[in-house]
Amino acid sequence: MNIKIKDSMLPSGERGKVTADPLNSPTLPSRYYTDESIYRQEMTHIHRKAWTYIGHVGDVPETGYYFTDTVGEQPIVVVRGGDDVVRCFYNVCPHRGHQLLEGAGKLKAKGISCPYHAWMFHLDGRLGVARLTEHVKDFDKSQFGLKEIRIAFAAGLIFATLDPDANDFADEMEGFVENIEHFLPAAKDFIVAERLHYDIKANWKTVVDNFSEAYHIPICHPQLSKVLEQEMEELKAERRWTFNRFKSKEGFPGFELTPGSPYYAWQAWPHFCALSLPGSNNLIVLRMAPDGVGRCAERVDIYTPKGEEDNPKLGAVRDLFMHMFNIEDIAIVESVQRGLASMGYDQGRYICDKEDSWFTEYQLHWLHMQVLEALGDAA
Repeated sequence: MNIKIKDSMLPSGERGKVTADPLNSPTLPSRYYTDESIYRQEMTHIHRKAWTYIGHVGDVPETGYYFTDTVGEQPIVVVRGGDDVVRCFYNVCPHRGHQLLEGAGKLKAKGISCPYHAWMFHLDGRLGVARLTEHVKDFDKSQFGLKEIRIAFAAGLIFATLDPDANDFADEMEGFVENIEHFLPAAKDFIVAERLHYDIKANWKTVVDNFSEAYHIPICHPQLSKVLEQEMEELKAERRWTFNRFKSKEGFPGFELTPGSPYYAWQAWPHFCALSLPGSNNLIVLRMAPDGVGRCAERVDIYTPKGEEDNPKLGAVRDLFMHMFNIEDIAIVESVQRGLASMGYDQGRYICDKEDSWFTEYQLHWLHMQVLEALGDAA
């Protein structure tokens, strides 16, 4: 992991200075979860620069299919054009700024029409029709196309960056695509079986922190602890992504498993988290998008091969996640967020060992070092 941390980037709190070594470091001071000015710096230096997960190519299977989203507080739209190219644009009309599209689906027309003044844009972003502009002095349609946003693809997943100068995805996320495709070779052809939305009263890092460690599972997830063996088969930590491979136990009634079945987890900077649970062919992607200093808009996308949407074992995975595991986690992170705002807490300690045991909080430190690197001396 090659993170460029200068000493001046490492903050101090009541337990001392955060260090680049997780084995002897206190955690981030609580102000990094509660301070509005730090949140605004994160928006500028992290969420509007990083490659952010936004969806899957299965969401735009044919010409004219689109979906909208928000990245770094900016409205975007993704659409597949007549040339079969998937593109991403700011979801805003360059005439007067009206939002162009809502939700997701298939366009009824051959282009994108603004609901305000009916300007029409081709699916490649070019302005096609601008009513009554024939006699407007020096009006040049070529100067009023939609503003395009860079996107990249990883095993069918779509990532976007608002930063035109960001490193190429392939360089920034070297090895990520190959890792997913090695363990889930059919992922690029998956379709979404379920999409869930949660409004969480916690900072985005609080939610990602919770995903990043298994230390809490035996205490807070009694049923999940019957699924996940307390032994890590593999931990891989790269510059911008991590991979964990566990094996399963026998499960429990209603979710019986073959012991030793694989259980995979991925994490990518800044707030992409994904699981492939044993029992069915699936990929569960969680995106912890910031929605204010003390709120997180979590989206959960459950992917599976086409034709397996009604697989009872996938249904069991979905129900466990919807009605048990994620509900338990939301209660946890909202409680932690309240504690982070307390005068009784400022810093804790990363629970790590040299062996990278199953309970390690190494990935919290991995995430926090990247936060500090991105903020530089700004925070």
